[in-house]
Formats: sequence, structure tokens, C-alpha cells
Amino acid sequence: MRSYPESPLSDILIPVNNSVRIIDEEWYDIAGIYSYARGIFRRPKISGAETRYQRFNTIREGQVVYSRLFGWEGAIAYVTSEFDGLHVSHEFPTYDIDPGHAEPRYIRHVITWPTLHLSLSRGASGMGSRRQRVNPERFLSSLIPLPDLDEQRRVADKLDVAMSRIARYVALREHSRLIANQYMDSLLRPIDVKSPLSEVLSIASDFVNVEPDEKYYTAGILNRGRGLFRRPIISGNETKYTRYNRLHAGQFVYSKLFGWEGSLSVVPTDFEGIHVSHEFPTFDIDESLADIEYMTHLARWSGLHGALKDKGTGMGSRRQRVNVDRLLATPVPLPSLDEQRRIAKQLTLIRRATETGAEQAAQVAKLRTALLDAAFSGQL
Repeated sequence: MRSYPESPLSDILIPVNNSVRIIDEEWYDIAGIYSYARGIFRRPKISGAETRYQRFNTIREGQVVYSRLFGWEGAIAYVTSEFDGLHVSHEFPTYDIDPGHAEPRYIRHVITWPTLHLSLSRGASGMGSRRQRVNPERFLSSLIPLPDLDEQRRVADKLDVAMSRIARYVALREHSRLIANQYMDSLLRPIDVKSPLSEVLSIASDFVNVEPDEKYYTAGILNRGRGLFRRPIISGNETKYTRYNRLHAGQFVYSKLFGWEGSLSVVPTDFEGIHVSHEFPTFDIDESLADIEYMTHLARWSGLHGALKDKGTGMGSRRQRVNVDRLLATPVPLPSLDEQRRIAKQLTLIRRATETGAEQAAQVAKLRTALLDAAFSGQL
């Protein structure tokens, strides 16, 4: 097994500033960076009059760019041709790669390495996860494995092949997910019989007083109908809440704060007795009118999420709230019980197939990390 020498990023990255002055009457194509090295994305085009910045930085193909605010969680990217010429603010430092010391393809893989992201998170400054910042000095001082150029090219060749196959799998997985969602939409959207959710849901809270010396299993709800997830166990003296709402299997639950993003779910049996705050109203489902399995799929349906998006209150996306009255007033497809069961049976079959795919995707993600670990420790 080979051991690669380490060098700071400052040895191979050259700071650049392709700065342009912002003109009120001009329009600008803006870029953002996904966390966990998932690449660059296009933001909506804006006019110069819409921003408080006086200058933008233009990113170019082959450069490395990162977010000071989210570099600690891997918001680092290699600029590909499709994003050449987009603009970012001064919060996104940009660098050329020195070809005399580094193979760009090798660096493109290094910046996706979770070990690098972890080192950046340890060196971030600020209080609280969302206030951490990675300044350029800290970024450039980060150490990476840096063998000679020939070895970098050899490693990059192997990673190019492996990662292209993983990317192909991910693309096919996303395509199958979209097809499953389209199939759900094709079953639910044409239904003419619609009723407000108040016809089948009735508020049903089970509040318990929070005791300082007790431990509580708590939950949250993922957006886009992806269901409940468990939060870390918390003691009563660690929370600001004086009461928790206790979940029961078969109930409908949603997040007031993120209902417009599709944070809805029917409580599965393994979340029986788990606690949530008062920001997560719970409802009993009238099983004489609504099938539990059908309602589970309805909570995952993008059509319902879209309807709730228009029912939020407050200014700005993160301040929208969906109150109980507005949720219950939302009309949903509600055919006969027999028809609900027929539709639910079909959607459950599709769901099982996609869940199997999700398990495989998790294994592929682990494989990707293992490949990177092997590559940068000289084992590839």
C-alpha cells in the first residue's frame, strides 16, 4: 500500500477574481453550490436592481469554487462547461488549478471526498451549524493527498470510470423515481370526486407534560412526502417545550412550518409513542370514509404538496406556515373506499419497488465513499 504525501490546497489552487460591476438595468445568470459536493446549480436570473451586491464574480470552466457559508458541509464544486460564465457573490471564493502541480481531474475528485469536508467542518468558525464559515485561509490550508502528476492521472483515470458508472446508476434511479411519481399522479389527479380533508381528518392530540428528568424519543418529517424520521433522544431539561404531542400509528401528521414543502405523513407502526412538538398537529382518520393505506400515499403526492404551497402564510419561503384550518380546507381526491383500496394496492406495489431501489442507492453511496477513501490512501 502506497502512502501519498500531503500538501495544502494553497500549493495547487490560485485565487482568481473575475469581478464585474453590477448594473441595475442588466440581467445576471446566478449560480449556487449544493452541499456534500453535489455540484453547481442555476439560480433564477436576476436584474442588477434586485441585488444588494455591487459586484459579482464570474466563474469559468475548470475552476474550483466553494461557499464560505456552507463549505463546512462540502459546498465545493468544479466548474463544468455548462456553468461557464455564471455569476456568484463574494461569498464564493474562486480558484484556478495550477496544471504544473495538479491534474484537474484528480482535484475534481478530491473536492468530493467526505474526509476533506470533515476537515473543513472542524476548522469552520462561528457559533451553531448554520453560522459556521470557512474563510479562504482555512480552506487553502486544508491538506490533501498529492502524489506526483503521473500518479494523479492514473488515479483520476480509475475514478473517472468508476464514478461515471455510479452517476449512470444514480440517473437511472432518479428516472425510475420520476416515473413512479408520474404514475401516482396519473392515478390521483383525474379523480373527479374531491372532498376537503376535514371530511376525513379530525384533530386528535395526545399532549404530555415534559418532565426535566425524563428522556424523550422525538421525530421530524422529511419534505416531499418522504415520511417521518427519528431525531436524537432528548432529555426534558434540554428542550424549550413544556409539552410534547405523542404520535399514534395510523394518524395523519404534518409540519405547520414545512407543510408547504410536503412535510406530511401517516404515522407508521414503528413510530407509535414517539413525540413531536405542538408544531406537528395530529389527526385521526375516519376509516369509514378513508383507507389508511390510501391516505399514506396521498400524503406523499406532489399534487397535495402543490396545493398546500399556495396556502402558506408569512413572507418568504422559510416563513410560510400552513395552519390547521387551511390544511383541513384543502380538497383532495376521495373516491369510494373500494376505489381507494384499489389505487392504494397499485401504489404500494410501486412503493415497494422504489424502496428496494433506495436501499441499493444507499449501498452505492457507501461504495462511492469507499472508492474515494481507497483512491486517496494509495489503495486503488
